[in-house]
Amino acid sequence: MQPQGDAAGATAETGLRDRKKARTRQAIRAAGLDLYEEQGFERTTVDQICRRADIAHRTFFRYYASKESLLFGVDFGERILDEFAAAPAELDLWDALLHAVSRTDGTLEEPTEHTVRRRALRRRFMGIRTVHDHAVQLLDKLVQRTVETAAARLGADLDQDLRPHALGAVLGAMTRRRVLHGVEEDVPMDAWWEAFRRLMPPPGDPRR
Repeated sequence: MQPQGDAAGATAETGLRDRKKARTRQAIRAAGLDLYEEQGFERTTVDQICRRADIAHRTFFRYYASKESLLFGVDFGERILDEFAAAPAELDLWDALLHAVSRTDGTLEEPTEHTVRRRALRRRFMGIRTVHDHAVQLLDKLVQRTVETAAARLGADLDQDLRPHALGAVLGAMTRRRVLHGVEEDVPMDAWWEAFRRLMPPPGDPRR
């Protein structure tokens, strides 16, 4: 059934507002990446980005927390964790994470026409302290939510059960390799699991 009357008008207005927001975000992102490529990250200011994007200074901060955040996707890693939280309850932690990765293609950031440029710039500027620190904060946030979501799925006490922390450590290592070290090739999660398994003592070892 199609929306009618006021409902149809409200739906159309919401759709228009969302498209305007998307265009503004796109303009800011394009302006920032262009300037980073032209003159480097440290020489680029938020004011310059605003002038290039033709927006007010305060508008920038409605879309991005800082100029560092332009180098990362919006809600970095959140799509994977949303799918992890919503995975079927009967799946164990690892299978639930595999489910989340398959549902999102393992994408940490929203795909845009600028994704390749953004990753290249991230690798180029990761040695800059503020960029590196911003990346670490995002990774810490990703790991913390992973741990909390895993604990909620298990109904576990984080002070007593190390499984959520172990899963957070694995996901954190995977993401750190990609983001901080710029190793962008896709390594299947099963390969990570196999590497983790091979670290474990063999059956019968008293350390198990």
